[in-house]
Amino acid sequence: MNLEIRHLRLIEAVAEEGSLTKAVDRLFLTQSALSHQLKEIETQLGSPVFHRVNKKLVLTGVGKIVLKLAKRILKEMEDTEIQIRSLVNGDTGAIRLATECYTCYHWLPPLLKQFHREFPNIEVSIHPEFTSNPIRELLKGKIDLAITSLPLEDSNVVYRELFRDEMVALVSADHSWAGKEYVNPKDFTDESLIIYEKPLEDSVFYRQFLEPDGIRPKKLIPIQLTEASIELVKAKMGIKVMARWAITPYFDPAKLATVKIGKKGLNRTWYVAMLKKSGSASYLDFFIEHLCLTCLMKEQYPAVYA
Repeated sequence: MNLEIRHLRLIEAVAEEGSLTKAVDRLFLTQSALSHQLKEIETQLGSPVFHRVNKKLVLTGVGKIVLKLAKRILKEMEDTEIQIRSLVNGDTGAIRLATECYTCYHWLPPLLKQFHREFPNIEVSIHPEFTSNPIRELLKGKIDLAITSLPLEDSNVVYRELFRDEMVALVSADHSWAGKEYVNPKDFTDESLIIYEKPLEDSVFYRQFLEPDGIRPKKLIPIQLTEASIELVKAKMGIKVMARWAITPYFDPAKLATVKIGKKGLNRTWYVAMLKKSGSASYLDFFIEHLCLTCLMKEQYPAVYA
C-alpha cells in the first residue's frame, strides 16, 4: 500500500460531503480526476472504499479504517504547518538557560548561533549566576531549561538525557599519579582537590566515588575559573577532577597528565530539565531538539566541541 496525502484528503472530503460531486469544490479538482484517484486508492487497497447507497457514497469497513488514518495524519500535518508558520512569520519568545557546570558554557555558543539563524525572533539568554543550583532556579520559574548531571526527583520536573562523559583526574606531569592506570578513593585522602565554588557534596564525583568509601580530600580549593584551576594544577598546588573533553583545549602533555578514576572509570550522564506543564511554547521543543542533536554530536566527536 502506497497511499499519498492527496488520497487521504480525497477520502476525508468524500466521506464528509457524501459524493464526488460535492467534493469537487472542496478539493478544487474535476470529478473525473477525483474518480481516477479513487480508483487508484481502491486498486492499491484491493478493496472498495465506498458503497453507493441511494446516490450517496458511504464508507465500507476498509474505508472507515483509512478515514481514521487520514484524519490523524492530516491533523498532524495541519498542526505542524501552524507551528512552522508561526515561527517563520515572526513568532517571538525567550528561553532562559543555565547549567550546573561552567565548562558546559563553552560549547553552548555554537548551538545558540545555529538556533538563532533558524529562529531569529527567539531570544536565548544564558544565566551563569544560577550555575550553583539550576534545578532550584527552574522550580522558582527563573529559567526555562536547566542542564544538569544531578537530576532531582521532583514530580514537577521532566528530564531528557543529553550525553555522557568521562571524569578523570588532572595532575601535573610529575605528580605521583602520572603514569598510573587508575586511582582509588583512598588515593584522594592526602590530596588538595581544586573544585568549583559549589559544595563538593553536590558533585557526581563525590556521590558516586568518594562518599561510598567515606573519603574526603585533605584540602578543598574552590576556584570558579577553569583556566585558573588548570594553572594551579600545573604549579603542583592541587589536582582537579573534570570531564576529559573539557581538558582537551588546555592539555599540555609536558606539564599535565590525566588518570582514570576507578578501575572501571567514572562516567557522568547529563540531562536537560524543564518544568512539567502543558502548553509549553513550540520553540522550546525545537530548542531542546537542537540541544539533543548537538550533544549527540558532542558525544561522538568530543574534540570538535571541546
